[in-house]
Amino acid sequence: MNKEDILSLLELADVRLKHTEVDYHKPLTHQGLDSLDMTNLLFQIENRYDLTISAEEASKLRTVENLVDYVRARAAPK
Repeated sequence: MNKEDILSLLELADVRLKHTEVDYHKPLTHQGLDSLDMTNLLFQIENRYDLTISAEEASKLRTVENLVDYVRARAAPK
């Protein structure tokens, strides 16, 4: 998984960011995502990488960088 994969999953989850440029270190909620968008994104990640993300883990996955690191450490793509 890389940052471009997350951007593809954002698109698949029908999530629109406020900014055309994504800041990989800035919380996604500060870039226009709301809680439903984050839930949809995490659902797409779970499906694509065959993961189960707990609520506790999800609360820590705030940036693109966090998401990439999390998936790289736990899964292989389907």
